[in-house]
Amino acid sequence: MINIYDYICANASLVDQMKFGQRGDIFIDYLCAIDDRKARTWSHKNCLMYVVRGIKGYDTYSHYHESAPHEVLFIRKGGVVLHQIYEEPYRALIFMVDDSTIQNIVSEYPKLFIFHPGPKIDFTSYPSLDSLHSGPQIKSIFYSALDYLKKPTPESQVSMELKFKELVVNLIRNKESNTFARYLSWLCQENESAFIKLMRENCQNNFTVKELARIAGMSLSTFKRTFVRLLNVPPGKWLDIQRMNKANYYLLHTTKTISEIAFELGYNDSSAFSRWFKNRTGQSPQKFRASELLEPNTP
Repeated sequence: MINIYDYICANASLVDQMKFGQRGDIFIDYLCAIDDRKARTWSHKNCLMYVVRGIKGYDTYSHYHESAPHEVLFIRKGGVVLHQIYEEPYRALIFMVDDSTIQNIVSEYPKLFIFHPGPKIDFTSYPSLDSLHSGPQIKSIFYSALDYLKKPTPESQVSMELKFKELVVNLIRNKESNTFARYLSWLCQENESAFIKLMRENCQNNFTVKELARIAGMSLSTFKRTFVRLLNVPPGKWLDIQRMNKANYYLLHTTKTISEIAFELGYNDSSAFSRWFKNRTGQSPQKFRASELLEPNTP
């Protein structure tokens, strides 16, 4: 899998970008040529984006969404499968930011995140991709950020940081009917529940424990301690169990090919998935599927 943030930073000559703030947050003018039909990616940064043109499919843990021009999307950090829709090259203006950047805005402007009592929302099932309210003012913020990117000055990085704050403030203006505003508040206040949700959303992506720690924004040692405390099992063992459960489901309850199952579980090829599966079950995926689906002999 490709860490899209690392890829962008390593290819500054290919992707117009500007870092801002103290945490390596970045604003990019993302141009995607018509290339691979499907690609598995991940990021340890959250994305807030404005789609300029083109259509792209975003497939997260439990949600598939095809973006449309002039749409604003929030994509939670973690894994996502990108589907290229073959109509025209895709372009989006994207802020990629840490959780801590959002937390600082919540802390700096607490009155913006005070809500009147309302129906209780179960944010543990809130989608990791959300299409947000857009309009001329939101569009103008993204395009003014683009001006700072295209015509940089010594003050541009500070201006970019302020632009992101302005974007968040405008996205949550109508707080009482704005589920996204409540979701940001929940992420910042319910750290343990948000951690468990993040792990469950990314359990089938073939992440290493080190990569999951990076997604969680923790050192490896802190991540392991937090994981065991909250889920009562070491992260490596838990990932293996979740992956095996998914593999069994796909093999026994779907008609997906072995190659398709391998891709769903984050493997680059079916042979790597087959080796992993056989090491744990003693059977190849094909033999396991055939033996489990075999009809019992009738007398």
